Amino acid sequence: MNPKKYSRPFKMLVAGALAAVALTACGGPRDTGAASDGSIRVAVFPSFNALGPRTADLKGIFDKHGLDVELVTVATPGEATPQLLGGKIDFALMDMVSPIIAKTEGVDLVMVAPGAVGTGPAVADGLGVGNFWVSADSDIKSVADIQNATFGIPQTKGQLWLDVREAIDQAGGDSSRTEFVEVPNTLAALRSGSVDVVTTAEPSGTATLGDSSIKVLDSFVNAGGDLSYSYVTTPAYAARSAESVAKFRDAIVEANTMLVEQDGLAAEVAATYIEVDPEILSRAVYPKFLTTPIGEGNVRAAIDRMVRYDLIEESDAPAPTEMLVGN
Repeated sequence: MNPKKYSRPFKMLVAGALAAVALTACGGPRDTGAASDGSIRVAVFPSFNALGPRTADLKGIFDKHGLDVELVTVATPGEATPQLLGGKIDFALMDMVSPIIAKTEGVDLVMVAPGAVGTGPAVADGLGVGNFWVSADSDIKSVADIQNATFGIPQTKGQLWLDVREAIDQAGGDSSRTEFVEVPNTLAALRSGSVDVVTTAEPSGTATLGDSSIKVLDSFVNAGGDLSYSYVTTPAYAARSAESVAKFRDAIVEANTMLVEQDGLAAEVAATYIEVDPEILSRAVYPKFLTTPIGEGNVRAAIDRMVRYDLIEESDAPAPTEMLVGN
């Protein structure tokens, strides 16, 4: 294993997860989950990627499947992982990179249900779910030109970093030449001139359209349309609570299908937990969601991208079956 491949947030994720294991072994919180109180706790981000369980909760889908669900807001997968292993939560929304990295570092997580996938081209105002922004007078004219730029990003060596690099390469650029800089507020960094390009996720892009000091260079997507997010749990919980796991998977797939099929539903649900002007939410671009259970092909696609961009060594990569419940 080449330790230089991993950024600090991933090291913190793994360190926190292993600490939770140690706490459990010493008599701290145990991975008890739904088996102890008849309910399940699901960690989600305050983003559009959490629309699946938010829809299942709002529209009674969890109730239909016999589940008593509490949604717990967390900021990052790094925050959710120790809680999973310590039994504080039972499922967590994560990008595809995080559980695979954790697996290579000895932290066992398995994928249960699908989240968002890569989306198609921009659909309104030149925006997609993810967008590249440059200053209004920038010399950068295309996504390929980003190869020579300084790119401001919340976290390197993660899912977003992976998506950006692939978008640059797909456009004919060389993403290995791009200088990636971690910044806490990407738009502020762009406005200050400290970086040349940034990316935003919706609804930030829609909300920023009126700023004349910056402009949309282009939208970008997960180029292959691959699964970007999933809901994970521990193998111990999956083995002990197989019925709850199956019900949760089916409820998420049903909610995802409802989001895909019903126009306007995503904006309706988002308004219940995203603190943004409803008018902006009505114009925002929403991700697509997988409407079938996660399969080996979804995991293989994520692993292949991670190997291609040196996030993991091919020799360290887990088999897709190792990342799935029941395998």
